[in-house]
Amino acid sequence: MKKSLIIGGIIFVILLVIGGIFLLNRNDSEKIPPNQIPTEKQTDYVGGQTTIMHKDFRAIMKDDWIETEIPPSTYIYLPPNTNQEDSNAEIISVVVQYLGENNQYTLDELLEQGIENSKQIMPDFELTENIDGGKPDMPGKRIKFTGTQEGIKRNNVQVFGIKYNNLYSITYSCPVDECNSYAVYNTFVETFEPIKAEVK
Repeated sequence: MKKSLIIGGIIFVILLVIGGIFLLNRNDSEKIPPNQIPTEKQTDYVGGQTTIMHKDFRAIMKDDWIETEIPPSTYIYLPPNTNQEDSNAEIISVVVQYLGENNQYTLDELLEQGIENSKQIMPDFELTENIDGGKPDMPGKRIKFTGTQEGIKRNNVQVFGIKYNNLYSITYSCPVDECNSYAVYNTFVETFEPIKAEVK
């Protein structure tokens, strides 16, 4: 199955935080109050919701958004009637990266390496916010950053944390003048729950 260039490019940015994992792994809180999660154009949405369940997380998503899974653990969500080839698409993504049984990574180390990697692919990369946060059962960080991909300048909001030896990264990316889905992202983040995968 052919993967679109836009999805591939956005996934690379989504992996901002985990870009340094392979370099580091050579051998191998507090809940954010809703008013502190991205508030730009934050409005309630009308419509149905569905609970998304996967082997390593569950969350609530607007039921008309389209899900694409890229194994082993990347999930892309697009608004209805959105073509995956559209470089102006809004996108919400979840990336789950196993860090190893004895992981000793810190979020600050992963963020620092991710920023360095992102600057190499987006010369205009700018980190505009970096705060501690997360969820009671998954302490983490929340960042905002901008950068140009395929000629489109995009805003990105990302919440990430470590739980069950996994790095969970939840990102909303949109063209700077077309960010209309903060409420959908906020609901997804607020209801996001890591799940410990069963060992068989």
